[in-house]
Amino acid sequence: MNKIAALFIILFTVAVISFGTWQLFKGNFEAAFSSFPFLLIIYFFIKPYRNS
Repeated sequence: MNKIAALFIILFTVAVISFGTWQLFKGNFEAAFSSFPFLLIIYFFIKPYRNS
């Protein structure tokens, strides 16, 4: 994986987590938990690139 793809994945992950946290603090549970499937998609995208 090159640096640009890794940077994009890190920024996207931080954005999803920040959005979910922000929505939880606002009390909007539906919007907060609807963003978490994106984390699962990111995990399945990154899993083949792991060295272990």
